[in-house]
Amino acid sequence: GSINDLEKKLRQEPDNLDYLLEMAIAYFGAGKIEDSFEMLLKSIKIDKDWNEKAARKQLLEFFSSAGIEAEETINARKKLASLLFS
Repeated sequence: GSINDLEKKLRQEPDNLDYLLEMAIAYFGAGKIEDSFEMLLKSIKIDKDWNEKAARKQLLEFFSSAGIEAEETINARKKLASLLFS
């Protein structure tokens, strides 16, 4: 679906992990890297083991694509560490 359709779905069900993952992928594809990372971090915060850790796996894949030295990646990695180790 389009980003607009996904945004509507997320407004209705903000904690729907399927929608969050779809939105993250759509955002990343549209070049909205930071927004993409935020969707995945929110998913991990809700349930870090959901769907065989799908959000975490996707996030790590996006880190690699965006570049380990990218500012968005560095910031998201810090947030991820605090979610996983707090």
